Amino acid sequence: MQLKTSGIIIKRINYGEADRILTIFTRNQGKIKAIAKGSRKILSKLGGSLEPFCLVDFIFHEGKSFYIVTSASIIRRFENIHTDIDKTSKAFYIGEILDKSLQEHQKHPEIFDIFAKYLTGLEVVDDAIFIPIFSAKILEAIGFKPEVSKCLHCRNKLLPEQNFWDDVEGGVICQNCHDKFGHGGKISNDVIKILRLIFSTEFSVDSKININDKYKNQTEQVLESYIEGVLERELKSKKFMKDMAKS
Repeated sequence: MQLKTSGIIIKRINYGEADRILTIFTRNQGKIKAIAKGSRKILSKLGGSLEPFCLVDFIFHEGKSFYIVTSASIIRRFENIHTDIDKTSKAFYIGEILDKSLQEHQKHPEIFDIFAKYLTGLEVVDDAIFIPIFSAKILEAIGFKPEVSKCLHCRNKLLPEQNFWDDVEGGVICQNCHDKFGHGGKISNDVIKILRLIFSTEFSVDSKININDKYKNQTEQVLESYIEGVLERELKSKKFMKDMAKS
């Protein structure tokens, strides 16, 4: 059976003497695994079209264990991502989130569109808060959304006093529930307002993400802890991304 679809390679590993195993997030089939036979050979017709984080038109044949790539042509290369190591690290971070959170062959065209928007924006945006915002929006589209309007435990309206962020369950808890259960670290009301804005707004490449520097770091930390709480693991690409941001 032949499959034609657009897709973006989010992971690539060498296999055997000349092949590659690809993890591809496709628009029509979700996340799939494919083998590109002979693609590491110098004269391979596929080699130049199999770079990670390019928008590609693929044709596959269905094999026993993997799809087999028979044709690949780049639609958009996202050149700045491939020439800037800092942007490359941020692309790998999102790619790992997708790889860890998506099941194979589950269709998510809306998440594919968010990912394509993310790569488009990453080419031109340097603001660090852009990364966790789009990461959180991807997980929200999968079905994970933190509670930021009511207390996660008692469901009462949050009061303008000290509230707390629960990394384990993902959401804000009130002072009373914090005293009762002992979960969570302090979070300011301004950061809670920012989180509400993030999860009630559809961001695009042209969105203006204006967050006071005073609250930007805490917002970034809260979103990163939320992402890792959902995935139940620390992402390997996170250290690479942080190291590149410092260099």
